[in-house]
Amino acid sequence: MKTLHIDLIDIINNGGFLKSLPCLKRESLLHHCQIETMKSAILYTAKIGIFDIEIGISKKGDNNYELLNLSEDKQALSDIAIDDKNGIMKTNFNDLLSSNIIQSLPKYTVNHIDDIGQIEILFYSGSTLIYQNANLPPVLISNTLTVEIF
Repeated sequence: MKTLHIDLIDIINNGGFLKSLPCLKRESLLHHCQIETMKSAILYTAKIGIFDIEIGISKKGDNNYELLNLSEDKQALSDIAIDDKNGIMKTNFNDLLSSNIIQSLPKYTVNHIDDIGQIEILFYSGSTLIYQNANLPPVLISNTLTVEIF
């Protein structure tokens, strides 16, 4: 089976990792996930390359999400790979906004949460890059899930 390579730019432009996957690859991903059933949600977690992915599906059908963050270890899924060709996850907030990378991403707004020092870049596609501060790379990419995924 041929490996599907998805770049972070495409994930952000599409508004999420799952939105970037064809249906057959979603099914493949599901088979690689650890599944944890909680009182109000089901959590799907997987490692793809250098990324940890968490997908939360509310049992009520609201507040579904996916999170991508850099993993401590590298593990390859045989048929899905996430690439970061532009180094988004290695670029701090200030450098990202002044780089050419930002030209390849959707329109956005910036939200400063002063009491905890967090900065968010909220893309109109539905993706959010979250920074602990302006001098560090992002800690994660968050996406709201609004469609049925599995």
